[in-house]
Amino acid sequence: MKRGWLITNEWLEWDKFELQFDHLLAAAEGVLDLSRVSTDWVVSHLDGDLPDVALVMDKDVAAVAQLEALGVRTVNTAKAIALCDNKAYTHAALTRAGIAHPATITAPLAYRALSAQEWENSDFVAAVESQLGYPAVAKHAVGSWGSGVFVVHNRSDLVRVVMEAYPAPVIVEKFIAESAGRDMRLYMVEHEAVAGMRRFGSDGDFRANITGGGKAEPWDPPAEHVDVARRAMDALGLDIAAVDFLEPASGQPLVGEVNSNAQFVTLAKATGVDVASHVIDYLVRVAEEK
Repeated sequence: MKRGWLITNEWLEWDKFELQFDHLLAAAEGVLDLSRVSTDWVVSHLDGDLPDVALVMDKDVAAVAQLEALGVRTVNTAKAIALCDNKAYTHAALTRAGIAHPATITAPLAYRALSAQEWENSDFVAAVESQLGYPAVAKHAVGSWGSGVFVVHNRSDLVRVVMEAYPAPVIVEKFIAESAGRDMRLYMVEHEAVAGMRRFGSDGDFRANITGGGKAEPWDPPAEHVDVARRAMDALGLDIAAVDFLEPASGQPLVGEVNSNAQFVTLAKATGVDVASHVIDYLVRVAEEK
C-alpha cells in the first residue's frame, strides 16, 4: 500500500477542519496508508522516511517547497498554493489565461507606511476611481474565510483599507452588485467537478460566506462553468481546488476566487457527496503513477 501524509497546521484550530481531516483519514482506510502530520513536524523530519504523496491542507508554501525539493509529490504544489493564497497572483494568472473575473487593480508596493494624502494623490487610487468606480470591493490579497474583504464607497474608505492593511498587499475589484450576498462554489478534483453548491450570505452581508453565518444549497453547474473551472485549475496548476463563481447579470461564468485549501465539510453536507473519497481516490492514483 502506498504511503501518504495529510499535512495540517499545528496551530489552526477549527472544528470543521478537524471533521474534514477525520473524513479524509477514514476514506483512506484500506487504500492508502495516510498519516496526519503538521508542518511543524514536517520541517524537522525532512531527513526521514518520506511519503509517496502528500495532501497539503495548509498554506505553508515554504514547507511544501522543501518536500518537493526532496522528490515528494504534493497535492497541491507550493507554486499552486502560492498563486491561490495571494489574490493578486491569482488575478494575474487568470488574466494570462483569458478567464473572466472581476476587473482588478492591485495596490502598489510601499516600502513605508504612506500618509492618507500620499495615497489620495496616487495613480492607484485614481485608477480605481476611473476604471472601477464606487462601490468597489477592497481585499487583503492574502486572507481566508471572508476576512479582510470590504465594500468601499468612496476615496476615504479605500484609503483607510490600504492604510490599515499595511504592510499587507491589497487588491480592489469591481463590485458585482447582482451577485452581492451570493455565489456558487464548484469543488474540483483534477478535471472532475465533484460537487457544487450555491452560497448565500447572512442578512445584509455582501459576502457569500458560510463561516460568517451564511447558508448553502446544492448546485448543478452548467457545462460552461465546469469548463471555466477546468481552465482555472490549469492556469493555476492545481490538482484539487474550490472554484467560486459570481453571478453577473449576463449569466456568463465569472470567477470570483480559487481556493487551494478549501474546507469541504459544508459542501459535503449540502450535497450529500462524499468529497473525501474523491480526494483519496485521486491521491492513490497520483501515488501509483509516481
